Amino acid sequence: MIENIKSMFSKMNDETRSRALELLVREFKVESQKEIKNRWIIGGRIPTAHQERIVVIFQQLLHLQYQKLREITVHF
Repeated sequence: MIENIKSMFSKMNDETRSRALELLVREFKVESQKEIKNRWIIGGRIPTAHQERIVVIFQQLLHLQYQKLREITVHF
């Protein structure tokens, strides 16, 4: 599951990544976005109890990102 989370994180643009880190800090009451990014995502040390919820959050954020991208593409 960690590889899936890493893969989804790598598909996020800067805006979506920032939003994801903000949500995870709030959701799991972690002190810093840096800890989540470096230890959890990059380091692959995501607590097992949080992995399923992170997948759900990331899926929703990626869906929103793709919707925004599609709207921009349609307007051209």
